[in-house]
Amino acid sequence: MTDTRNAPDTTSPSPRASDANGAVDTAYRYIRAAIISGDLKSGETLQEAKLAKLIGLSRTPVREALSRLHNEGLVVLERYRRGQVASFSLADVAEIFRLRAKLEAHGARRAALRITPEQIAHLEAVEAEMEAHFNDVGWHKHLARFDELNNEFHATIARAADSPRLERILAASLELPASIFNTYSEPVDERTRRTHRQHHEILSALRTRNPDWAEAAMAAHLFSILVEPNPDPEGW
Repeated sequence: MTDTRNAPDTTSPSPRASDANGAVDTAYRYIRAAIISGDLKSGETLQEAKLAKLIGLSRTPVREALSRLHNEGLVVLERYRRGQVASFSLADVAEIFRLRAKLEAHGARRAALRITPEQIAHLEAVEAEMEAHFNDVGWHKHLARFDELNNEFHATIARAADSPRLERILAASLELPASIFNTYSEPVDERTRRTHRQHHEILSALRTRNPDWAEAAMAAHLFSILVEPNPDPEGW
């Protein structure tokens, strides 16, 4: 029998691999935050060398980070891996929210019968913080924190649905914060106040364990975000 007590552990990543992954994560977080905040604007060219210098890394982790952001839909990679911040047309936004409405409504229906008291309490706390932040700083300054909390609200319901497959499918669309689209036809403050009202209705449906109500409330919430002058011809 071979003595393996002193054999190297090949199941864990090497220090070099861990360092490389950490560098990619750093670059990914930096570039993603800059896109979401608007520091990197839609259509802006992303130069690997310039980004690497700003972040303090080599070009390799920056290249990997851009690839990850491309998979999320935030970056477009053209020929020779030249990157560009993605632009979202009204049609793009409409498609994203139609798909989210269908999938998240299904998730809310499942969650109504599976959500725990702890998850409901967490949703209540998240919504309360969203409203407090909105009231404290005003509608024109709250968007970054709003996106973070709103994403947590929706992600919590997706987790409560207890469907890993659905959660994975939704992950990419939930990563696209609503505020980066900038194609809404109504004032931000009006839309935000309605969001809070709708979140309370979704919470009420979940508390009462009413799957039909939860499904309808979530669908209405997401469909109401975008008001389109021309209905979709396919009747989505």
